Amino acid sequence: MEFVSYEGALTNLDCDLLAVGVTVDSNWAQEGPAAALNEALDDLLDTVANEEEFTGKDGQQLQVHTHGRIGAKRILVVGLGDDEEFLGRKLAARTARVASRQRLQSIAIVAPQGDNEASWLVQGTLLGHYSFDRLKTKDVKPVKLSKVTLVNANGSAAQIAAAVTIADGITFARDIVNEPPINIKPSTLADHAVDIAKANDLEYTIYDKAALQAKGMDLLLAVSAGSSEEPRLIHMIYRPDGANSNTPEIALVGKGLTFDAGGLCLKPYGSIEDMKMDMAGGAAVLGAMKAINAVKPNVIVHAIIPSSENLTGASAYKPGDVITGYAGKSVEVLNTDAEGRLILADALHFATELGVTEIVDCATLTGAICVALGLETAGIFGNSDDLIEEIKQSAEKAG
Repeated sequence: MEFVSYEGALTNLDCDLLAVGVTVDSNWAQEGPAAALNEALDDLLDTVANEEEFTGKDGQQLQVHTHGRIGAKRILVVGLGDDEEFLGRKLAARTARVASRQRLQSIAIVAPQGDNEASWLVQGTLLGHYSFDRLKTKDVKPVKLSKVTLVNANGSAAQIAAAVTIADGITFARDIVNEPPINIKPSTLADHAVDIAKANDLEYTIYDKAALQAKGMDLLLAVSAGSSEEPRLIHMIYRPDGANSNTPEIALVGKGLTFDAGGLCLKPYGSIEDMKMDMAGGAAVLGAMKAINAVKPNVIVHAIIPSSENLTGASAYKPGDVITGYAGKSVEVLNTDAEGRLILADALHFATELGVTEIVDCATLTGAICVALGLETAGIFGNSDDLIEEIKQSAEKAG
């Protein structure tokens, strides 16, 4: 997908769809970017908006065909509500979804005032246009969108390229979470890590079953014992230019259960179907490392992903087992569906041995968090209020 910048007259833009975002109850048809389009179309936008009771509320959309009166074939007016945050990203994502549904080849997005960073428009477009349809065999239509024009956006070509790389990391994580478990196993997750490391000049070590046995990571080994697929521990390292012994070091740890049947405490119907997603924490960490060279943090970053399956084979660990983990502490297993905290215990202790000062652990650890907080709010726990606050601020900035 090609991204280009434009600062000329909107009526001269040649594209399949030209999108403008408006806030609630604003006089958008007479003022601002949409006014010139409305005038060129003899008040058509204003007329249709009144007919459709379009007021700019969040989620409202208004689309009209121009029939050759201006360069753009269609105009899309997107309601952004009265929230002042993430306007550019919301506009771009919603425009991209319309383009995807209508199989359009080229779109132009007018950057909203107050949120005109090109990087956010790029990310919104790519994430909004995302679709996982690689495995479909019927009614598959190729993605057509190839050109996106950013109008009055603030950002250099390098910033746009970095935004594309970051979005690529996010969509990569989405892809491997969406893949069926037959395609994503601990070994293939490790293969992805190696590919990412080589492409981004990262250090890496992949610990196989024999290496894990030698290190004494018996919790990770126990969880994987019921599967014919051997476990892996993935360790990747990003070092900024000029890193030395005084450079801070942090760790990103991601749970990598490529399928969680619950072990002998088998999950019931209704809870087991989507357990291919139990490696989403690991996927997020891999996606972050895929994009890390676009961000270039001035810290050494260790990415650690313990990966296994949790199945019901003849060698599966059992309720009542007592297993000593990598940290030397014994654990009594009361429920084999509490496997995430077991593999993470070995991985987290491994992280503490690296000399890191901060650890961020991403995990689909328990469905109870959805009972407590619902499906749109993430839970965060930690032993440092300062670090928790930093992560919350970063999350808000990222949307």
